[in-house]
Amino acid sequence: MEQKHLEELIKPLKGKIGFYYENMTDGGTLTYNSSEVFTAASVIKVPLFMYIAKLVNEGKLSWDQQVIVRDEDKKPSCGALLSLSGDIKVDIESLCRLMITLSDNTATNMLIRAAGMENLRKGFKDMGLSKTEIQRELFDDSASAAGLDNYICPEEIAMLLKEVYRREFVSPDISEKIESVMLLQQIRHKIPGYIGRKKKIANKTGEDSNTTHDAAIVFAQKPFVLVITSNDTDVAETERFIRQVALELYRENGEGE
Repeated sequence: MEQKHLEELIKPLKGKIGFYYENMTDGGTLTYNSSEVFTAASVIKVPLFMYIAKLVNEGKLSWDQQVIVRDEDKKPSCGALLSLSGDIKVDIESLCRLMITLSDNTATNMLIRAAGMENLRKGFKDMGLSKTEIQRELFDDSASAAGLDNYICPEEIAMLLKEVYRREFVSPDISEKIESVMLLQQIRHKIPGYIGRKKKIANKTGEDSNTTHDAAIVFAQKPFVLVITSNDTDVAETERFIRQVALELYRENGEGE
């Protein structure tokens, strides 16, 4: 795909669009506002999951460590924990799986607490993230009213996914574990939408008012990393663009598994 064609596809879209593509075989890239900052929605769950995995590797957390989720901890919208009654014991690994595969917001907040907000802020910087920031839990109205939010940068999220693909994040085993969980993703109507929901794609979406994102490792014959972000946009139009451009890139790189 030529840069000009990408920009022609983006031009009709409303709001701010971010785009980062990198071919993992030949290193070819396409970018658009890739160093800009966007409100994160649920894509913040990718660096959060990776930081939790790093803490497990360092022995500061364990995958089987139990966390008690109480009724007052449960947050609306995405996920499964909200539907379960009473207090629940859930291990760290299950919380991570719920957070990534179902975008469970309750699981996300429990993991933020397990890691500690200040540790996360420092940890993100240690992971090479200068623009991607976590400032508050999800559905924290008081923090939101105080102007706190979570932010992502397309090229930084892509950097993390490239490290996972190359097995360079912490260790080969940790990288493989992160990828294996992302491959179980159930929310697959964006980047995988036209490619095929059963194709091998490790992705994480994000949605909010006038905001839609997706970030993925796409296992075409020539695998590639693709991160598309948007704020203040028409969600339906932008999601059609996400599906269209992902399919074009997939076909260019050869159909995979």
